[in-house]
Amino acid sequence: MMSNELQIVPVGPADDPVLVTHYLAIWDSYGTRLEDYAPDATEAVARFIGETRSDGSHGGFLAIVNGEIAGSAICCLLRSPYPEVIKPAVRRRGYIWSVYTEPRYRGKGVGKSLTERAIIHLKTAGCTDVVLHASDAGASMYEKLGFTRAGEMRLAL
Repeated sequence: MMSNELQIVPVGPADDPVLVTHYLAIWDSYGTRLEDYAPDATEAVARFIGETRSDGSHGGFLAIVNGEIAGSAICCLLRSPYPEVIKPAVRRRGYIWSVYTEPRYRGKGVGKSLTERAIIHLKTAGCTDVVLHASDAGASMYEKLGFTRAGEMRLAL
């Protein structure tokens, strides 16, 4: 794909339905069954986007190729599940929680460009590092951008 065909543009509230649709499509790609979604899944995603937008940490972007939406990315400050005791100047984590590329645009640099734009947004917001959870399909792209694998432990209950 030629770089002049691809544009990464910031989103506004009018674009939220696209962001919501793309985020749920990611879960679909993991094999999530329709009956496993919360009844208010769409509203929950929209509400979360609104919360991050209102606290100033939201970054949302669309990839546009020849006038068509080719993908999206969403990032924000990482919401810690525990008390933060380290100064933000030392540790202020950003989180990229959705990078989606429409199937026909995959492998053409759309996801990479979206991720790079999200990183710029988080760096500008004062983040010292960025966290994301990569799918198996996306892991190598993120590693090429400098992300390293980190150990997360899980226990099914």
